[in-house]
Amino acid sequence: MVFAAPNEALARAEELLGADPSPLHASVAHQVIGIWQRDFGDTRRALAHLRTARELAARADSADREADVLATLGVALVHCGRTREGLAAFERGVARGTGHTRARVLYRRAYVWWVLGRHGEALEDVRRAIQVLRQADDVIWTARALTLRATVHLALGAVERADADFAAAEALWDTTGQEHDKADAVESRGLAAFRSGDVPAALRLLDEAEERYAKLGTPTFMLTIRRCEVLMAAGLAPEALTEADAAIAALDGIGGQSTRKAELLLVAARAARLAGDPQTALARAALAVRLFAGQRRSWYETHARLVLIEARVATGRGSGRLVADAAAVAERLAAFGAPAAPEASLLAGRIALELGWTADAERHLAVAARSRHSGPPLARMTGWAAQALRARAAGSARGVLEACRRGLDVLDDHRMTLGASELRARATAQGAELAALAQRASLVSGGPRRLLVWSERWRATVLSAPPTRPPADPALLSGMTAFREIAARAEEARTDGGRPAPALEREQRRLEREIRSRTLHMRGEAPGDGDRFDVGRLLARLGDDVLLVELAVLDGRVHVLLCGRGRVRRFEAGLLADAEREAEHVQAGLRRLAHPGAEARLPLVEAAGARLQELLLGPAAAHLGSGPVVVVPPGRLHRVPWALLPALRERVLSVSPSASSWLRAKETVPPSGGRQILVRGPGLASGGAEVPELADRYGAAPRTPGGEEPWAPPPGGGNGGPAGAEDGVPRAPGPAGRRGVPAVPGGRGTPPSAVTGRSEEQTGAGYGGTHGPRATAVDSSDDPDGAARTPWPADRGTGPVRPGTRGAFDPPDGPSEGPSGGPTAGLPAGGRRVRPTVLEGDAARVPRVLRELDGAALAHIAAHGTFRADSPLFSSLRMADGPLIVHDFERLDRSPYRIILSCCDTARFASVGADELLGLVTALLPLGTAGVVACSAPVNDAAVVPLMLALHKGLDAGLSLAEALRDARAALPGDAVHQATGWAFSAFGAA
Repeated sequence: MVFAAPNEALARAEELLGADPSPLHASVAHQVIGIWQRDFGDTRRALAHLRTARELAARADSADREADVLATLGVALVHCGRTREGLAAFERGVARGTGHTRARVLYRRAYVWWVLGRHGEALEDVRRAIQVLRQADDVIWTARALTLRATVHLALGAVERADADFAAAEALWDTTGQEHDKADAVESRGLAAFRSGDVPAALRLLDEAEERYAKLGTPTFMLTIRRCEVLMAAGLAPEALTEADAAIAALDGIGGQSTRKAELLLVAARAARLAGDPQTALARAALAVRLFAGQRRSWYETHARLVLIEARVATGRGSGRLVADAAAVAERLAAFGAPAAPEASLLAGRIALELGWTADAERHLAVAARSRHSGPPLARMTGWAAQALRARAAGSARGVLEACRRGLDVLDDHRMTLGASELRARATAQGAELAALAQRASLVSGGPRRLLVWSERWRATVLSAPPTRPPADPALLSGMTAFREIAARAEEARTDGGRPAPALEREQRRLEREIRSRTLHMRGEAPGDGDRFDVGRLLARLGDDVLLVELAVLDGRVHVLLCGRGRVRRFEAGLLADAEREAEHVQAGLRRLAHPGAEARLPLVEAAGARLQELLLGPAAAHLGSGPVVVVPPGRLHRVPWALLPALRERVLSVSPSASSWLRAKETVPPSGGRQILVRGPGLASGGAEVPELADRYGAAPRTPGGEEPWAPPPGGGNGGPAGAEDGVPRAPGPAGRRGVPAVPGGRGTPPSAVTGRSEEQTGAGYGGTHGPRATAVDSSDDPDGAARTPWPADRGTGPVRPGTRGAFDPPDGPSEGPSGGPTAGLPAGGRRVRPTVLEGDAARVPRVLRELDGAALAHIAAHGTFRADSPLFSSLRMADGPLIVHDFERLDRSPYRIILSCCDTARFASVGADELLGLVTALLPLGTAGVVACSAPVNDAAVVPLMLALHKGLDAGLSLAEALRDARAALPGDAVHQATGWAFSAFGAA
């Protein structure tokens, strides 16, 4: 019972001891309490109870009882770090036990051999145990022994053998009521999935195991270790470090097992190293080495020494001694049969190369390179990295590029098994070294074109295919609805009372974790599509007028690749670190300029823009000509307001995460019907004053509000059917706030009654103000002129339009002009405009907004925007019923062809992985959006209104988003507030 219902078993044992039992029965009770304390409590108390249990067994003159207690005591002693005493207890237990009992003792000694990393002894003992346990028809202990043998097989890299044993054990567990062991079986299957490279399945199974353990009320330290391993493989090292450190603190708090603490320290050290924190890695790894050495656990001690050497190298301590240490670790790991042996050989070879020891480097790298043809994806990548370094040492640029290509292909295939865009983006960090090696080799041997190809090879790859659509999971849908409601209540409490609501915020964080966890479980639907970047195709699309400026970073310096007019030219600019610092100064200046009274800072901001231009464009600025420019910056420069740079200030300018992404946007076919949607969220200082003016300009017609229904895709992927009616009576938005900062007196909309000047990095709290104008729900569904759109066909398609193909929304003859725009692009046949749908007040609720956004030609959203640096996919736009988050947008079949986000921080991103961006704009681009206008800084709410009206005026005249934004900036008043507002907005894509 102690594993099926541990707390009940503990209570029963204590009750039995209070009833003056016989020595035999008292021995059992003390053993149960000892097991509970050993696994879930204080190991010192465990030892006391187990010693008492042994004494009572001896008094009862039961050799088998004493042998059984000795086995339990041996496990406890080993977990306390007293390995010699523990193994001695097992020797006595094996000698005292007979038959069935002896087999149970052998099973537990096999477990201890596994803990100690002595896998050969473990396999021998568990083999002997399984034979007897099966003959005795002992289902529970046979299942335990099979589970242990599978775990040992996994440690040795024998995944297929492990899967067979796990399957056999699970079939046996299904016939028992051992809930703890069943949870352990699920956890073990998660470990097997991870070892075979299936990260989503591993996360799902480990989460399921955690839920099972929670129902039993048992700690989950081993589960934490395994989950941290999976998180690190998924590129989530900071999360793994946080979880490991929290588990260490909890273990210390209960006086838990020393062996588990050492294992947690090891995983924390690995996580810290991968998270770029070598000092923390050094401290954790050094302590783990000492603990493992004291516990006589050579397998684990050797792994900890590997992390310790890696951390020392990361702090710049490369030396001949470290080469020798890494080589010794590699030899010991190879002798153990540990899958990590190639990593140690690669490390030794890398250090030797840096020291110029080419012969030593070749020897170690050749050993590491053997892993490139077999094993899980990350092991093969280790092998290809070693092969690339060998080729570089031999002076073979061709060999470097071939090895890098093969290694990145492996990572591509692995990445596409991940369904969540966050995991895809973070997983690219594993390929950063290969990408950098290839870029250096191409710069030396291939000229600008080859450098462009390799710059594109690993830039914004997450945008190359849409993420897997979240499943129609009722728990996920209800969780997102609950999250919206709680987030709205928390925001209301902050706005009304001016103070946070801790209980609501705790529940909001819990729901965020649940939503994120479920999305991380999604598997990718298809392997990579093999669509390789083609320089010739790019240059053909650019023609003679448009220039594309791609910024590549090699060894910390910015290289400008100027593409257009049939060629690619390269220029060297400044240092990336200097450009990043200057960009932060510029952002700070723009934030100040958004407030009235900061006009004196305008010349300083303009001067900073000139310095940024020198650092980012260098001599290339003189070769831009006068035509349109597309800027493709690296992820770390995503916050640069490009329109502020003098050479770009008065030209048609767009930004793209990659040249490949720009090409896809350029070739995306707009939907037929020209359907437009205008959305006004609550809490804006100006009341989103541009929305009613745009509605009047486009001739929207009012409609009668009706009922509401939740938005969720029906089975089969489409949203199907016409939009439903709305419920309730339209009302004014909630407490006024801002897109950026309060409206200035005299601006459009009512100025707020109070002005405060703080940024909203995390809180999303709004500013005080007055309500906007009374909201009215407007829709085209009862257009008296018959211009309303028809209901969408149920089979209209489930994904974005692929470049060069006809979209599911297109009429047979396509739009009257090409994808790049024009007066009738995206409009119905004949170019006749469809009246827009206007959602505001209670009508601007997330389910309805999503339904209308899906497949629209143009969407304009005026709402309060919040960027979440801690969790970028929870960045949001505030709607009437709560936040519209990135996870919501990922449920769209096709996001709007063009979308204008007149909201703060919508063009802010988190830079993750090798060169990936996570945020609202990057969520839209793979889903069918070809052009976005968004803002990278807080902006003045009133100054946004004339900018947006001028922008739409340009679109109405048939201009692209970039052309219309250029003209809109020029039309603004010349004061500092309006100028800063114009610079803060950028056009992304090619529509």
